[in-house]
Amino acid sequence: MIYFDASALVKFVKREAESEVLRSWRRQLPPGIELATSELAALEISRTLLRAGVDHQRVPYVTGQAVRGLYLVDLSSAVLARAKAYRVRELGSLDAVHLATAEPFRPELTDFVTYDHELAAAATELGLPVRSPS
Repeated sequence: MIYFDASALVKFVKREAESEVLRSWRRQLPPGIELATSELAALEISRTLLRAGVDHQRVPYVTGQAVRGLYLVDLSSAVLARAKAYRVRELGSLDAVHLATAEPFRPELTDFVTYDHELAAAATELGLPVRSPS
């Protein structure tokens, strides 16, 4: 299983420095590998697109393209409880939710894909296999 945070997913729909490399890396994944993210990612991507000037009527479609093929994990009370429990000082709220969403999948998680340096550091500290294709 591969977990993507919003900083990675937005690169599929908004041209950024690592977009092409990330797309290429994803195309080379073995067939049938499970891809997941928090349903929070859709909100983060929507807000990013709006801030970037994308027409508000296109935002739902473009956001859907960013998360296409991924399992959206519910933002449950259990996820929020795990997020609250992290003692990593530099970890922001949204990043904590991504970690708390991915953590139950740790045994089958092969990659935690993020381009957020603070989230990558926290995920590494928690023993998650961080990857940032570039």
